[in-house]
Parts: sequence; structure tokens; C-alpha cells
Amino acid sequence: MIDWRNLLQEGETETHFIVEGQIPVERLQDSSYSIDKIIRIGKDLSRDEASSLLGFHFHRGYLAIARKPINPPLSEVTKGTLVVLPEIADPGNLGTIIRNTAALGGEGILLGKGASPFNAKAIRASAGNLFNLPVRRASDFISDLAEIKKTHHILGASLSGISVPINDYQPIPDQIALLLGAEDFGLNKAIESYCDQLIHIPMSQGIDSLNVASASAIFLQNLQKTLP
Repeated sequence: MIDWRNLLQEGETETHFIVEGQIPVERLQDSSYSIDKIIRIGKDLSRDEASSLLGFHFHRGYLAIARKPINPPLSEVTKGTLVVLPEIADPGNLGTIIRNTAALGGEGILLGKGASPFNAKAIRASAGNLFNLPVRRASDFISDLAEIKKTHHILGASLSGISVPINDYQPIPDQIALLLGAEDFGLNKAIESYCDQLIHIPMSQGIDSLNVASASAIFLQNLQKTLP
């Protein structure tokens, strides 16, 4: 049996992860994930002890210890609008993108390198929406991207001179993959070459970029408007 006190300090292992807060725990309980333990703050664990183990002041009522699911096949994340993330480094950004994807019509996420979706910060930022959205970690990202290109119209977020404003884009297909680059350098040329169209968000003069999580919401909301 896993030592859940140690897990609270570590935050994540190869097999388990923690969930913090009442709403994320409730969403976990409503999902197909396997749960090892629900911890009630004030009953099973004092607030001070929880804060000490987690490393920050915790006041959200519940914690849960859950098992990581099997990495889903590519077919499970490509049933509709897909968000593709080659290398998101910050778990908070990743969690927010997961939340935005769930809220704005996305039906799956493909990850390359970068932050773990089971990082506690990512789960907090996702507000538990991770548990109802298929998320795949690619072992061979380029191979997965090549497969996606066979069935989806790939849109890449880019400030390239050939990209078009998202509000001017009118997609023909109903199978779209939105490709968002890393926080610091965006999409590299090799990955960009898989895109069918490059798109960008029009911004005020003097502003050249947005946080990738904020940008994801704008792109997804605009794509909702233009899908057939």
C-alpha cells in the first residue's frame, strides 16, 4: 500500500497522484479513475499537518490519492477537436489549457514533452476537468502528429508572416487539431511543417504575444464559432 503521507510531500509518483480541493475531488469521484483514499481535512488530517505536508496553506476541505490511468491510444483523443501541445513546461499553463479545452469544445489533448497533467498544480488549474477529458502522452510525438494529419486539419499558432488572424479563418473540415507551441519559443520549424494553416491572434500595437493558456481560450472560442 502506498504511503500517502509521503505522496502528499512528493506530489506525484509513477503510479499515483494527489488531488486537492472539494470540486476536483468530486470530479475525480464522478470519473472512471481508481481512487485509493479520500482524506478529509479536520477529520483524517489536521489543517496544519496538511499544510506542512503539501508545502502551502491548505484550506480546501478534501484531498484524494488516485492511480494514474493507462495512457490512452491515439484514437481516443482524436474523435473531434484536438489540442496538441509539443512542449508546455509550466504545469499551471497545462492545467489551464486542459480546463479551456473541456470548456470550449475540445475533445482530447495530445502531449509531447513537458509538464505532467498529473502534477498537483496542473490538476488545480484544470479544476478537475482532467478527469473527463482524454489526455495522451506521446512516446513518439512526430509519429502521432503524422497520424493526426491524416484525419485532422492542423492549425498551428504562430506569429509567422504567413499566418492568418484567427477571426478571419473559416475552416472547411470538422476535424481540427490546434497546435500550440512552448511558452518561450513557440513552435519549431519541424513541427510547424505539419500544419495545414498557421493562425494568430490580432493584438494591439506593441504587444507581440499572449500567455499560451490565455491564447488557447481565444483560439478555441473562435473555432467554436467557425466549425460547421
